[in-house]
Amino acid sequence: MKKFIALAIFLVAGLVRTPTARADDYAYATLNGGDFGLLDLSNGAFTLRGNSGQTLAGLGVSGGTLFTANFNSSLGTLYKVNPATGGVSAVGNSGINYDDFGSTTTGLYAVGSDANLYSINSVNGSATLIGSTTLSLSGIRVLSTNASALYFSLGSNLYTLNTGTGAATLVGNTGTSGFGGMVFESGKLYGGEYFATAHVDVINPTTGATVIGSAIMGNSNGVYGLAPAPEPATVVFLVGGFIALLAMRRRLAAANR
Repeated sequence: MKKFIALAIFLVAGLVRTPTARADDYAYATLNGGDFGLLDLSNGAFTLRGNSGQTLAGLGVSGGTLFTANFNSSLGTLYKVNPATGGVSAVGNSGINYDDFGSTTTGLYAVGSDANLYSINSVNGSATLIGSTTLSLSGIRVLSTNASALYFSLGSNLYTLNTGTGAATLVGNTGTSGFGGMVFESGKLYGGEYFATAHVDVINPTTGATVIGSAIMGNSNGVYGLAPAPEPATVVFLVGGFIALLAMRRRLAAANR
């Protein structure tokens, strides 16, 4: 029983490790051509897991589930994404033409080809009009994922979008040609460059100033979406530990019969 308690305490300690104990930040990433995988945001290492078979408008998360939407389709289909393979399954159609897709920590959002902001229902894929961004959709553009605010990168400019009205507020110039994905992780706003031989950059969310980071390794295509992902070592550690914990518990129960 003492060994069982000790192992349980050890696993709980692993669960509540502070963010500073993490070696790197990771994100799920979709790239030009539909490739999907795990991206190490600190060094650009990309591990391919599969291909969605779709031209995507971005990635978003709601209730712990990973979502995406097809770009520039009159159906406006919302999909769930299998994080192990990159495969997608349809949730429902919105009827809007998705230009950009993302999420805050509280819900899914999209910018349509009409430059309006919409909230997206994660259960059935329906879209609710919020209002105009007042922007012209020219240049590379993408919505952010996993921040409390909703960021919108349009060309070299970074904006926040008001999730109550849709209106855009300029944050500043990023000094880049544009991002194909943005994700907020461990207090940092990361931007994945849209173009081939892309880099993973760190964006100042209050000024837009950008520090160019590592080039993405393992795939030369630009980023089409980013979303938060667990640290691989942490997942392996916890799964292996809980299996060992369950096995020990069963042995103890058998010994006490």
